[in-house]
Amino acid sequence: MISIEIARRHYLLYLLLPHWAKVALLSPGSRARLDRINLAFNDTLYSGEGAEDYDRIHAYGTEQQHEYPAHALVESVWAPEGYGRALELGAGSGYFTTAIARRAQSVVAVEPVADMRAVIDTRCRDAGLSNVTTLAGTAFDLAGRVRDASIDSALVLQSLHHFHRRPEVFAALGRVVRPGGRLYLVEPHHNLRRVARLLRKYATTYRRPSFWGDERNWATHDFLTRGELRALCRHGGFGDVRITGYWIPFSRRLVPEPRRRFDAERRLGRLPLVRHLAAVLGVEARRDRGAPR
Repeated sequence: MISIEIARRHYLLYLLLPHWAKVALLSPGSRARLDRINLAFNDTLYSGEGAEDYDRIHAYGTEQQHEYPAHALVESVWAPEGYGRALELGAGSGYFTTAIARRAQSVVAVEPVADMRAVIDTRCRDAGLSNVTTLAGTAFDLAGRVRDASIDSALVLQSLHHFHRRPEVFAALGRVVRPGGRLYLVEPHHNLRRVARLLRKYATTYRRPSFWGDERNWATHDFLTRGELRALCRHGGFGDVRITGYWIPFSRRLVPEPRRRFDAERRLGRLPLVRHLAAVLGVEARRDRGAPR
């Protein structure tokens, strides 16, 4: 059987396979190393100047509109009656946290990098928001720190593709979200367009031993398939899963104005074929009542 080993072999498979498949093929030693690699990668990249430049690195608030469609979904579509007691996993710089907090009773913003938590605290203070609590750690640190069934709305916005123990992440979310509570996600889509881009990049850069031989370049950055998202939601006890596709090919040319494009993609992004071409997925799910934890 093929075994993927970090910094040793089968980097092309590691790039192209859906996340669940590549994790299944990782050697036991490589699977154990991945936790350390991911933590070190995020801490190195987003500490110090990386924390201060996070919004610029992600092109938030620019014409590239990398916050699209998350910002519009958070502010005007999801949770029409508000988020209640909310939890945001992988809060980053707090760019979305403030928008959530304005429509929530309280927000627990979970972020593992200390300098990023400081940026969140400053951002919320500058915005006059006092209902946000930052929590050091990841989904695996929620037990004992966030009460079971105490969360009305959990949000994971553009961060799940950095996590590799995904079934455990969703199990943790299922424990803290109350029955009937909601889960909201925005994630890049691992589809054939993504595979083609990775193949081109592999041919020009990633195939060099100097690149794939560096374990830092094995840090998890795996976009998600629609099937994986549905399976993960079920694993966490979430049902009524609704997935809509955004960043549909040529949509920016055909409808350049962001709000009109958002409205159009929200209608078109659920259609067969069209939804499979979308580069970004928006997900809504509801915690099953009476589902086992």
